[in-house]
Amino acid sequence: MRAKWIVLGLVLSATLAIVALQAQEPPPKEAFKAVHLVTLTPAQEATLLAALADLNTVIAQAGHPEIRYRLYKVTGKQVGNYSYMWESSWPSGAVYDEVHKTPAYQAATEKHPEMDELMKNEVYNRYVEVTTAKP
Repeated sequence: MRAKWIVLGLVLSATLAIVALQAQEPPPKEAFKAVHLVTLTPAQEATLLAALADLNTVIAQAGHPEIRYRLYKVTGKQVGNYSYMWESSWPSGAVYDEVHKTPAYQAATEKHPEMDELMKNEVYNRYVEVTTAKP
């Protein structure tokens, strides 16, 4: 009976993760930056760096070595609540979707379920470049 509850819990967790991913807005069509603002402990920093290294390997193997997740931390006096930022720059929403839908990328994210915990209190935004209006 206990095994059934464990399996049910795992299925429910996986379902909720899929629903959360599907609820995310589609990426912009044009080039954009994806920015995550988080606060991490030193152990979480090491965990995130390992996960990002795996994701970067998969992205490069998918034919996009110019796209990388990068992690930054505040230097000097911190203003605001978040001490870390990880970002990535994407040439288009189509490339973002293409990479994120590959089995290798999905396997890499499943390899690091601890990332869900790191992202619980994050601020996540996508940014497109602001340019002058064309006449």
